[in-house]
Amino acid sequence: MTRRLTAAAFTGIAHIALITPVMAQDAASTTESSDSDIVVTASRQGSQSLIDTPLAIQAFSGEQLEERGIRETTDLVNSIPGASPGEQVGSVIKTFSLRGVGAAGGIGDSPIGYYIDDVPFAIPNSPIAPPLRFIDIDRIEVLRGPQGTLYGQGSAGGTIIYHTREPDLDNFEMRGEATIAKMDDASALNYGVSAAISVPLIKDRLAIRISGGYDKRAGYVDIFSETPATGGPSFKNANDVTNRDVRAVLLWQPTDALRIRAQAAHWEPRQNYTQSINQLEPAQQWFSGTTRGYENGNFDLYSVSVEYDAGAAILSSSTSYLDAEYGYLTGQTFGPLGTGALFNGYDARSFAQEIQLRSNGDGPFHWLVGGFYQNAKALFSFDANLTALTISGFNDTRTRNYSAFGEISYDLFGGKLVPLVGIRYYKDNRRFDADSILTGTGSGQTKPDKVTWRANLSWFPTDDLTAFVTVSTGFRSGITQTPFQASLVEASGIPSSIALAPDTLTNYEAGIKAKLADGRVQLGLNVYRIDFKDLQFGLTPFGVSAFANVGKARTTGVDLEARWRTPIDGLNLGAVANWNDSEFRDIYPAVTASLPNVANGERLSSTAKYNYRLDADFERPLGSGDLRFFLNGAASRTSSRVMYDGYVVRPYSLYNASAGIRTDRWELSIFGENLADERGPSFVRNSLLLAGPYPRTIGLRLRTTID
Repeated sequence: MTRRLTAAAFTGIAHIALITPVMAQDAASTTESSDSDIVVTASRQGSQSLIDTPLAIQAFSGEQLEERGIRETTDLVNSIPGASPGEQVGSVIKTFSLRGVGAAGGIGDSPIGYYIDDVPFAIPNSPIAPPLRFIDIDRIEVLRGPQGTLYGQGSAGGTIIYHTREPDLDNFEMRGEATIAKMDDASALNYGVSAAISVPLIKDRLAIRISGGYDKRAGYVDIFSETPATGGPSFKNANDVTNRDVRAVLLWQPTDALRIRAQAAHWEPRQNYTQSINQLEPAQQWFSGTTRGYENGNFDLYSVSVEYDAGAAILSSSTSYLDAEYGYLTGQTFGPLGTGALFNGYDARSFAQEIQLRSNGDGPFHWLVGGFYQNAKALFSFDANLTALTISGFNDTRTRNYSAFGEISYDLFGGKLVPLVGIRYYKDNRRFDADSILTGTGSGQTKPDKVTWRANLSWFPTDDLTAFVTVSTGFRSGITQTPFQASLVEASGIPSSIALAPDTLTNYEAGIKAKLADGRVQLGLNVYRIDFKDLQFGLTPFGVSAFANVGKARTTGVDLEARWRTPIDGLNLGAVANWNDSEFRDIYPAVTASLPNVANGERLSSTAKYNYRLDADFERPLGSGDLRFFLNGAASRTSSRVMYDGYVVRPYSLYNASAGIRTDRWELSIFGENLADERGPSFVRNSLLLAGPYPRTIGLRLRTTID
């Protein structure tokens, strides 16, 4: 398969973008729409408005993402109550925590489910988020809390669904965007172009949409071969990042009842060195020595989705294949073994198939049944060339898992009261082979199975009020390791095995959503408690990396969402916030001896006690035409967090703003990101290596659309 996009493809995309530089607002101003007007499909019961969806759910339209300067998942996390950034190597390997789920960091399967349209982005033994930039996105739906019955293994903490824009069967459309910006400490400029074109090939029946772009973020970190005290930098502004993306979607609707959607997408992130540095301000790195580090990725996703409306029921099928290769090279010191270069690489393949049948009638009884199958493998390999010796090894994990799921609900009292129950049975056949002088040689097989369930009672007293209570469960498959690793864990006094028990959780939640003042005010409130069992953690018994189930935990929290369309014409205000209290429980004493912060009563690792974000957007016509002035501002704050090694990350705040003019066809704006130049850190590894927000950035953006 083609692992790189051709120069001709990028030239074509850039040419389109320069002709119509874009991604603009739709003709209807987003400042006049409300979050509750966004139609979501996350409940898998057809299209619903947010207020009618009895879940802890957020939705962001593509226009709102653009307005708020949310360009990738790292930005999105600041807008999700209870979410925190997790481990970060560079622009590719990033993990996140949601409601305390993900406290163990970058180990094992993902605790958050990621879906791109109808298909999963899931890699065994690797919890990374999709490295996609928000180009040509229709909307993003975020479900908080376990979604095991509908989305299965990997959705213990929640699910994020990225919905891309559909081809238009009736109309030609072209969008594009061009950006140029200056970032503090960087000697070069940031710049990017992106474009999308939708063409109806057979009116009402067949259409294609192609989108893509190129983005360059200048480096700002100086690299030293030794500490700065020994001399000047070897390379200045060295950690530059590039992204190349392309996506093609073919939509065929041969009849009004049948829709077939085929998609191919490629993402190619690149970074010189990594985002882990020794000093944040001035930004400097010297742990790499003379090694020219990097982090690279190649991701290809192919999918076919089919939906058939049979009248009383709707049958849908989604088939996908994910091919992911990514890794990083860095210099490092290994104590008595000396210094050298370390390469960690990942090579993963995943085939997934899901079939779903759901009711489509007007009666009070609603149901959904389905099945899911995944055949995946992930090869992790490392190579350390050190002063004293060379060490290499691998861990090859393969999984064939399947599940069956279903939900039923019934409308009582004319739909005012709706009880719902759901269940999912999951069976995994997981094998692994591993070989390393550090972890030993071994292979094994595990065949865990698990039942997850959800019970929900929803109350709809009026069209403007929804309340619900729910109890749901989730889990994540157990990590595999060699007999040598397991024996070292057991020798340190902690029970372990070559295949850990799945970590599980039970979520108890109540929520209310309301529209007040003729819909001008929207409020959402959720309270929850999550009980964790068999938490999986990485340990280093006798200096060797290994894994174990370390004990239990509990998180109790409150989510708040508010949106106000103020009496001042064109001014909207919004807020999201989370406060939570979390603690480890029943932790093995030997675990605490190794990781003092993983102890009874201590806060969950990498879990913020609170986070919030405030948004304001304003739009006002200029004259009698469609020319308008707009202004957007956002402020977010994340509380302190304790990292896995006990390092305390202090609270930090981020401020973004944009202002400009627009019509229904084009938009020109000036924007600022991280206006206070907050450097963090947002993540710390081994109390020495720091990662933080990008420095203050000021730029210009031009968007336009033709249809």
